[in-house]
Amino acid sequence: PFTEPSAEVDIQCSWVDGQLRIGEGDGWMEVLGSGMMHPKVLQAGGIDPDKWQGFAFGMGIDRIAMLKYGIPDLRAFFDSDLRWLRHYGFGALDVPTLHGGLS
Repeated sequence: PFTEPSAEVDIQCSWVDGQLRIGEGDGWMEVLGSGMMHPKVLQAGGIDPDKWQGFAFGMGIDRIAMLKYGIPDLRAFFDSDLRWLRHYGFGALDVPTLHGGLS
């Protein structure tokens, strides 16, 4: 709803016995989105859409983490539940590093 026209990259996936399977099934997960910013979004930011345009793009890093860790629901990332963090092995005060992110 924030970009028009839009484009995205999806990967095929399915959930089988609680496990995410990539490249099979009838489900799809968006991992990259892009597009021209909708004029109303620019207006809401105090920018004149008759004078300016914007291009938005981004990789769904949270969705990539879902794939890596087998997390079934995107909403859990935003619940601020320490039990969830501990379950997946994330410390509440961990500071991400390049080395840690590659492991």
